[in-house]
Amino acid sequence: MSNAQNKIKMRKRTLLIVAIFFAVAATAFAQRGGGQGQGGQRPDPKVQAKTTADTWQEKFGLSDEQRTKVYDLLIASSEKQTAKMTELRSSGTMDREAMTAAMTKMQEEQDIELKKIFSATQWTAYETWKKENPQPQGRRGGGGGRGGQE
Repeated sequence: MSNAQNKIKMRKRTLLIVAIFFAVAATAFAQRGGGQGQGGQRPDPKVQAKTTADTWQEKFGLSDEQRTKVYDLLIASSEKQTAKMTELRSSGTMDREAMTAAMTKMQEEQDIELKKIFSATQWTAYETWKKENPQPQGRRGGGGGRGGQE
């Protein structure tokens, strides 16, 4: 039974990580075509990274040096995520599972780097904050539950 409980916890954590990653990237995708015709301007990842870094500095008590490192990491993560999404789209298949797996992996990599930046206390506060503030997983089309599993 312990193994089943661990799987459930891992699945919940993975969903949370994916949700947070989607939330960070949501602005970029939501505004891309925002009524500006083809090739609408993408929002500046620096603006979103600054907002997130400033918020986390206040919430988790980051030093200015930590805030700068977080800002740089968020920009790098955004660029990596954009490149990966472009790659997946250009492959001709919009495989939701592949996109979710790619985003989950990138979020896990980002969290590994965040953990290196945060102190133990800040990391605990960050993990608590993620649990208390689940992010929506983006727009879902009709039908289907979580990953089609029942």
